[in-house]
Amino acid sequence: MNFFLLIIFSALVSTVCLLPAQSFNEYGQSPHNYWESELEDPMSELLERVRKGEINLDENPGTPLVRRLLEELQISKSSQILVFSRTSLQRGVVSPTNPRAIYFNDEVYLGWMPNGRIEIASLDSEKGFIFFFQRELSDRKAPLFSRDKVCIQCHAGSATNFLPGPLGRSVFPDSKGRSLKSVDTFELIGHEVPVHERWGGWYVTRAHQDLNHMGNAIAVKENGKLKLQRKDSSKGLNEFFNTSNYPVSTSEIESLLVFDHQVRMQFVLIESAYKVRQAIFDSLKTSSKENSANMSALLKEVTDTMVSELLFKEEFPLGGKIVDTSQAGKFVTEFKAKGKTDSRGRSLRDLDLQSRLFKYRCSYMIYSKSFRDFPKILKNSVLNRIKEIMTSESPQLGYEYLEAKEKKAIFDILSGTLAEF
Repeated sequence: MNFFLLIIFSALVSTVCLLPAQSFNEYGQSPHNYWESELEDPMSELLERVRKGEINLDENPGTPLVRRLLEELQISKSSQILVFSRTSLQRGVVSPTNPRAIYFNDEVYLGWMPNGRIEIASLDSEKGFIFFFQRELSDRKAPLFSRDKVCIQCHAGSATNFLPGPLGRSVFPDSKGRSLKSVDTFELIGHEVPVHERWGGWYVTRAHQDLNHMGNAIAVKENGKLKLQRKDSSKGLNEFFNTSNYPVSTSEIESLLVFDHQVRMQFVLIESAYKVRQAIFDSLKTSSKENSANMSALLKEVTDTMVSELLFKEEFPLGGKIVDTSQAGKFVTEFKAKGKTDSRGRSLRDLDLQSRLFKYRCSYMIYSKSFRDFPKILKNSVLNRIKEIMTSESPQLGYEYLEAKEKKAIFDILSGTLAEF
């Protein structure tokens, strides 16, 4: 009998040993604890102030409440970008005549359209994005906002490697805003995506007339193939819908370009933190030379990915004719004003908008709370690799596009504005 029990016990141990290790993107499990641990994101902090009675959010639903939230969350209304494809949670309300507005800063995205409810994605530096949904417009008793679990079905899907992250898509929209087909070359937007594949289902203002993009267009089928019919937006968006229903009347190309870069950069930041945090957690269970080797290999892999994204290694060339300079835009001025400058007034938020997005190709997201709160071993590895690239006398493999003058400028800016550097 004891021998029989020993065999069963041995079999159970073998089965446990054969079980696969926990994947880094099982965000609900330890050490990530997405659903359970205390939240430290801007929207949660705002709602805590409301709970304590420090402020009231008693504005009327719609534009008044949107304006108040933008103010409290420190989001510029000039960041407004407009999407008319029915690719969001409230797809029944969105259309080319009632587009969904998105406003954003470095940590929060706020989405809303007339006759719709406000959706908010708010960044916790460890957990990723936390999603909130406004109560039903006819409901005056429920909490104004509640943490939403429906959004996560898409925002923790394949595009974000099943982690809670931001999203953005380009599609072929019909006249009702329904997606006839997605642009599948890239599942997630970013500075790597060719401009001619961007902004399908979005409105675009201030773009140069010669810029080839998918915005301001409706898709139709001709001979079994999809073709885009571009709308003339030179006179403004009031030709397509009532812009007075929105805080501003624009969907500026500069805002769209920054949005594209930021969304993918934030995904890389979130994924990198999850991977290394999981590896550290797993290494605490056992200690061996093999664990040390595995951690070193993972750290190199994550560092290479992070640095590649931070330094715009795969950025698609913009081509020179990007912005219609005959129009005035507010987003650039307000975006640049948030930048940290060195002793010469240079900032990682200085835009180029000719061949590339930024004048100095190192992402301003290196100042983000997500990066600041990285596991120390990862943050040091990333910063040391950037130093190596910027100070090497000979070009580093893959970073030959960075000339000596730009590398010196990036090094000086980081030295003067980032304490850890």
